Amino acid sequence: MSRERLRTDFQFAVLVLFCTVALAGVTPFVIYRYVVGDVVLGVIDTAIVAALAGTLLYVWRGGDAAPASLFIVVTTTIGCLVVARMVGMSGALWSYPAIAAGFLLIRRTRALLAASLLILLLALDGGAFPSELARLMYFSSASVTCLLAFVFARHTALQRAQLEALASRDPLTGAANRRAMARELHIAAETARRHRAPVGLLVMDLDHFKRVNDALGHEAGDSVLVDFARLVQSHCRAGDRLFRYGGEEFVLLVPGSDANDLRPLADSLRRAVSAALRSPCGPITVSVGGAVLRADEDNQQWLARADAAMYEAKHQGRDRVVVDG
Repeated sequence: MSRERLRTDFQFAVLVLFCTVALAGVTPFVIYRYVVGDVVLGVIDTAIVAALAGTLLYVWRGGDAAPASLFIVVTTTIGCLVVARMVGMSGALWSYPAIAAGFLLIRRTRALLAASLLILLLALDGGAFPSELARLMYFSSASVTCLLAFVFARHTALQRAQLEALASRDPLTGAANRRAMARELHIAAETARRHRAPVGLLVMDLDHFKRVNDALGHEAGDSVLVDFARLVQSHCRAGDRLFRYGGEEFVLLVPGSDANDLRPLADSLRRAVSAALRSPCGPITVSVGGAVLRADEDNQQWLARADAAMYEAKHQGRDRVVVDG
């Protein structure tokens, strides 16, 4: 589970990497402090190691990486201030990895605040530096590091957002794809159970779509799919989510809707498609199946019931709506 999470959760992966590397870097100094009899610094370094190890264990066992990341940034910031005050310039050097890691672990605004406070407090205190020149050099170099880390984090976040959008959207219709659907069905189901609110699902399949492709070619079929997706989205509420499930089959997630809400919505969509969509082969119709999430079923069972209802609509003659209440 955690190994799979390393590949799919960027924040978790960065947090695990930082904690692991920091443990490897700080632990030898803990041993050194006790060997030379510097008990106070040994205790401080031990506390930092304990925070790193505890956080690593927490997230590896499935804990939320967001609050754990914030905890680590706060801990390392305070640790840098304390160690620099006690050992001087060599302690202030730990602020550089702490600054860089902060921009990868937490929101940029928070990371900028933490880094700015760390740099300013170290520079204003002055006790960590042997001379005014050393203090000015630290302030300048740390500020440049902070600025570069901010720019890098912003650029990385924009790239990740673009990649995630590309990876979760159907390039033809603009609807979300199956990858996004799996994630959002899980979130919707958990939210519905937590708030004891209904959530509905509609599976829609264009009738005799193969005839359009066979008679007019895939370009005409693609045009029908694009028009269908636009039509459905124009009839959706702000919180509804449309997914392309595959081929001419689409799924509509309808939060806050029970069977009594799904039926009129599904029938409204069916009538809108029949009235508005046309091809040289004739009118385009759609068969719709719906299902409301039950307390004792998982997402796959929920989707399977909606899919079965859609096939029942096909069996009843197509251009029909069947809702499994």
